Amino acid sequence: MDFSSGHFPIDIVILALVAGFLILRLRSVLGNKTEIDKKEHPVPAMVVAKFKPNSDQPTKPVEEVKPKVEINIPSPDTEIGQTLSRISQLDPTFIPQKFVEGAEIVFRKVLTAFANEDLPTLQSMLITEAYRAFEGAIHQRRNMEERQVIEIKSIHSITLTKAQVIEDASMNRAVIEVQFISNQINCTFDKHKNPVTGTESVTEFIDFWTFERMLGVNNQGISWRLKSARSG
Repeated sequence: MDFSSGHFPIDIVILALVAGFLILRLRSVLGNKTEIDKKEHPVPAMVVAKFKPNSDQPTKPVEEVKPKVEINIPSPDTEIGQTLSRISQLDPTFIPQKFVEGAEIVFRKVLTAFANEDLPTLQSMLITEAYRAFEGAIHQRRNMEERQVIEIKSIHSITLTKAQVIEDASMNRAVIEVQFISNQINCTFDKHKNPVTGTESVTEFIDFWTFERMLGVNNQGISWRLKSARSG
């Protein structure tokens, strides 16, 4: 280019200004990118949730453990054990362990039926004399406008304490006494809902129940019936 004429080349100035502008813009862009790269990248929300304890998940309810009942069946070398063996000879369906399980069911059902004045249930599980005694107690309670509450909280032990075989020419009978040790709420209230007998607190009871069965006959599905009951 010829600068001898004294004219400054305007086109060069324009190109220089454009080049400078482009350099500044490029530096600005590169500088911002570097600053972004230096910043700590946030952890995605879904990743955080993956490691967060799941406190919203419902916990399973703890199941109440039913206390184990202590079962005491005399050994075959004892007097009671020999009588139990004799009952098995006369009635092959008799198994002491099964008898104890059935006695526990009757114990619970009879006490519940007695408190609820359920006479049909009592009649199906008691011999005639025992049923009349329970029925009389219920009628007396009704006449006095009393109400009895019986709630079995737990049964600690069931023990076979006596056994007898009554052999007769016409009919053989087996009689077994069972001891129940249990925790109960057993209380009678008057018509004003005041306690008359017993207590509203959980109390230990020792009961002796005697069961009877006719051997060698069809009892229409009823194996053993309650003959009598007394407190220890």
